Amino acid sequence: MNYDLIKVAVDATALVLSIGAVITAIWRTRQSEFDKRFEKGSARMDALAAALNEHDRRIARTEQTVDGMPSREDLHRIDLHMTQMAGTLQRMEAVMEGNAKVVSRLELIVSRHEDHLLKKA
Repeated sequence: MNYDLIKVAVDATALVLSIGAVITAIWRTRQSEFDKRFEKGSARMDALAAALNEHDRRIARTEQTVDGMPSREDLHRIDLHMTQMAGTLQRMEAVMEGNAKVVSRLELIVSRHEDHLLKKA
């Protein structure tokens, strides 16, 4: 009877140790898989954070560029000034055309005086 009790105790202990070894192996395997997945996820999060930072920098540069651009009112003022300059240039053109006519008449008069003076001499 003692022999059967010891055999049962040894068998039960072996069974408990085997079950404990299996549970420990499963636990460690799961833990290492979890660690690998966590590292992959962490690396992916770092890559996403870097991409997000790059997008933030690009958006900031774009905002600075847009802030430096002329507004609608600025373009309207430029358009008005260009229109005024076009009118001023048209007036200058008319004045220059008139001056050209005056100069051509003066040239004609001077050439007549030359001809007259050359014929008398």
